[in-house]
Amino acid sequence: MSGSPSLPFLSGQVAFDIDGVFGDVMGLFLRLARELYTINHLRYEDITEYYLYDCLPLDRELIDHLIEKVSDYPYALEMNPFDDSVEVLTRYAEKHPLVFITARKKLEPVRDWVMRSLSKVNPQAIEVISSQEHHLKLGILKDRGFSFYVDDHLDTCRLLSENDITPIVFDQPWNEGRHNHFRVANWRELSQVLLNGH
Repeated sequence: MSGSPSLPFLSGQVAFDIDGVFGDVMGLFLRLARELYTINHLRYEDITEYYLYDCLPLDRELIDHLIEKVSDYPYALEMNPFDDSVEVLTRYAEKHPLVFITARKKLEPVRDWVMRSLSKVNPQAIEVISSQEHHLKLGILKDRGFSFYVDDHLDTCRLLSENDITPIVFDQPWNEGRHNHFRVANWRELSQVLLNGH
C-alpha cells in the first residue's frame, strides 16, 4: 500500500504500537511546547528523526521535560487518536482481541488513554503491554504468536523483519522514504488489510 508491495489480510495476526500509530503523541508534544513554553515555531514536519534530540532546536532538558509531560497524567489523556483509528480498531475488535505493545515506561496513563479512546470496545478485549525498551517488543510478539506489527520506529521494524515478524510502517516524517517494509499512510489504508476492505 502507498507504493509498497501488497499486504495479505491480517485477520487476528497483528499487534499495534501506540505512539505515532494510534495516538498522535507528537501533536501533543508540539501543543504543550506552545502552551507551556510559548514555542510556536515548530511544525510536525520538523520532526524528521525518531529521537527528538537529533532534529529539534531545543535544549535536551526541555525535550525531556516535555516527554515527561506527554507520558504522564494529566496530559497523557489529552493525546488525540489519528483519524479513523478508533473506528477501525473498534470494528477489528468485534472479531479479534486488540493487543498494543508500547515501549513507554509508565504504562497506566497510556493504558487509560487507550481504554478511554476505545470506549465502545469490551475492555476484556483490549490488552496494553509495556516492553520498557523497543527491542524487547520482539520477544513479546514471538511469545504471543503475532506475525505482523504496526509501528513507526524503523529500528524496531528492522529488528522484527530480521526475526520473521513482518513490520508494517505507519508513515511519519521520521520514517518516510527510509525503508523497504510494507507501509500504510493512514488508518483507511490499514483498514483494507485489517477489515478485508469492509
